Amino acid sequence: MKLYRILKPEGEIRSSRKGTLAGYRPRKIFGALDCSNGRRLMKPQNRVFFHTLEDAVLSGYRPCNHCRPLDEEGFKRVKHLIPYDGINTLDEFYALNKR
Repeated sequence: MKLYRILKPEGEIRSSRKGTLAGYRPRKIFGALDCSNGRRLMKPQNRVFFHTLEDAVLSGYRPCNHCRPLDEEGFKRVKHLIPYDGINTLDEFYALNKR
């Protein structure tokens, strides 16, 4: 049985369930599993998965500008969890990748 590295706020676990989002460890960016930019750039050793959007945000990851996995509804759901000061809009959260 294949086990995936799943990142949770409390640390990494191994799970037979892949997750709904993929993360790129070096830049702390998360995106959709089918993001062409993520698949092209990520080597397996730099890839982690998240079971939930909340897990990705609580782990300090920010959304990918290419696949834009987060919409306004999702942003409202996790806004209070974002560990960066001064992030009040979805556009500001996406702009973190440009800093």
